[in-house]
Amino acid sequence: MQSNRIYFEGNPWPEGHSIVEFLWSAKEIDGDVWFDIHLESANYNSERDIKDKESSNYTSDGDAPYSWENYQSCILSSDDWHIGGFRICSKHEYTPEFLDGLELLIDPHPETITDRNDFAFQIYLLGHDTVAKHKIRFDRISNSSRFKITWSGKIARTYVGDHEFKHNFSVMVMSADFPQLPETP
Repeated sequence: MQSNRIYFEGNPWPEGHSIVEFLWSAKEIDGDVWFDIHLESANYNSERDIKDKESSNYTSDGDAPYSWENYQSCILSSDDWHIGGFRICSKHEYTPEFLDGLELLIDPHPETITDRNDFAFQIYLLGHDTVAKHKIRFDRISNSSRFKITWSGKIARTYVGDHEFKHNFSVMVMSADFPQLPETP
């Protein structure tokens, strides 16, 4: 897996898509630190156009380049459409040392979530789909305030009525700044 890319298993671009925006921020909620992550990909076909995109040999819209090009790019975000995010630790524990090597499972049981606004993240992939079963790992780069982030999860194509989380995605961001908490007055 190359760095600073997002991959969607089984899509027409196995080489993945460049990340054009990655925002990682921290906030305090009731004495705990929560993270928000907002990611945007480049247009799906920005690095390689597929010539035979109108072929009828595709088994589903998810396999067909024309479907992906119709939706242009991906936004995977905890704060673009709703107030989401995920808890990290208490405020007094929050340090780069605490975060180093931390691996979290987020929304591991999506079948128990009844309101889409209760998911940590939302996704625009091939329409407004649903994303869950995240595994996010933070690895500190040397003794710096920068981190490598490795992230994977599952997508349900809810925009077309498929509520099964069977589509894999993965992300690797090689260097992101440790987010500081906003100053409180």
